[in-house]
Amino acid sequence: MKKNKIVSVSAAAALMVSAMPFASISANAADDDITGNTMLTAEELTLNKVVSSESTGSLDHDWYVFTLTEPSKINIICQHNAGNYEFSFNVYDEKNDNSIVYKPSSSVRSVNTTLYLTAGNYYIHINSSYGSFNYDMKVTSTPSNLSFDASAENNTMTEAIPVDFDTDYNAQISQNDNIDYYTFELPKEARVTFNFTGALDNIDWNLYDNEDDLIKHGIYQKDSENDTKVSKRKSLILKEGKYTLSLESDKNSPSYGQYSFSLNALENYGETAVNGIISFGDINKDGNVDSSDASVILSYYAYRSTKGTETDMNKWVADKFGISEEF
Repeated sequence: MKKNKIVSVSAAAALMVSAMPFASISANAADDDITGNTMLTAEELTLNKVVSSESTGSLDHDWYVFTLTEPSKINIICQHNAGNYEFSFNVYDEKNDNSIVYKPSSSVRSVNTTLYLTAGNYYIHINSSYGSFNYDMKVTSTPSNLSFDASAENNTMTEAIPVDFDTDYNAQISQNDNIDYYTFELPKEARVTFNFTGALDNIDWNLYDNEDDLIKHGIYQKDSENDTKVSKRKSLILKEGKYTLSLESDKNSPSYGQYSFSLNALENYGETAVNGIISFGDINKDGNVDSSDASVILSYYAYRSTKGTETDMNKWVADKFGISEEF
């Protein structure tokens, strides 16, 4: 930790310093200021401000704590002036029993990472087995401006947050809160359209009925590596009842970030709606379900028979008409 470092070196040890300078200092380094040496005495970190400090070896543990008053996107940068020196860098979540929310797979020479976190206290721990070096660190925080109260828990089906149709919601999949549950009700059978946009690589979704039985599931992914977000608009015909929708970080390839969604319901989905929403049968969106729509379908099957696959078909329909038969 910064402040004053006291190094106690005997005459014999001083001879060792010339041969193993870092090992001797690391073994004898001490900190005369207990602030920041343990999690309990962590030094308070001011967000959006650079803090400069020093690490003197394996016995020197630097602890910092910062507070988020609401779910936020944070960026952490930590750099030093000692070339190839490596250090360990961990971030802990106090609310979840001090579980680790960020830990590189090995020691690093610098840190530049983005995290999505809920409101709460977080601890940063820095330690190195190398010799003394100075470092600078900055934690930048940007509030996520979610549609739901920061204290709202919707991590289980019983905690699912009720949502309305025709309303836009903003939410976040976080490193320490990677699943969200929402619930909605249909007074009668309808075609429900789910609109989703998220700054993530992928996200798992599950749809449950009133008995909490899984009826549909899948993964939303970017259409290409060049896409900056996932953007989907999918529809499904559902009967009357209560439903629960979950959105979760993919277990095999976790991704975190902010997302927005809305739900729309069309009860008379077999007819062309006066509000401009087109029924499934009206493929060319001319307001009529007739032979012209059948011609479009036949044209597509001709396309598929020459070069298309089942996956191509689903994507072709979604891209061309903005609808699908499933979420």
